Amino acid sequence: MAKYEDLRGDEDSLPAVTGRAWVFGDAVSAEQILSIDHLDKLPRAARLYVMAALDPRFARSVAAGDFIVAGLNFAAGAAHRNVPAALKALALGGVIARSFGDTFLHAAFDIGLPALAVEETAAIKNGDRLRVDVEASIVANLSSGDRYVIRNLDDHRLALLRAGGTAPAGSP
Repeated sequence: MAKYEDLRGDEDSLPAVTGRAWVFGDAVSAEQILSIDHLDKLPRAARLYVMAALDPRFARSVAAGDFIVAGLNFAAGAAHRNVPAALKALALGGVIARSFGDTFLHAAFDIGLPALAVEETAAIKNGDRLRVDVEASIVANLSSGDRYVIRNLDDHRLALLRAGGTAPAGSP
């Protein structure tokens, strides 16, 4: 019998990513994600300061493929594309939130950083193991057994993620 992975699509499909959840609350501002003092740095240097206002150990403890999980209005007011670029430079699997600031959301997809809207983020606990399959629009919480639907993916956004974005991270 065919497995789920066998049914997923062609070679252009994005692989599912498994990583740990780093949970933050509602209204995480762009300034809390990356201080204005570090906005002018290249994303590779700026990544060392990501989320420092909320968790000083985050940037040095996060592993490739991990996910930031937040509530409402993640990065509202982010007017600088280095905010999502610094997150992408950490090799995150993506950002999962109930909602995003419009500018952040656009810039994240433009550089190929998954910014995934999921209604049930409050059910995800810090340290939970998540498996995110953007092709199937599903976040599976491997720690609890729950599954959540990604609500903001359309053909255009999937194409941007498959292409790695339309602009390199950190470009003006």
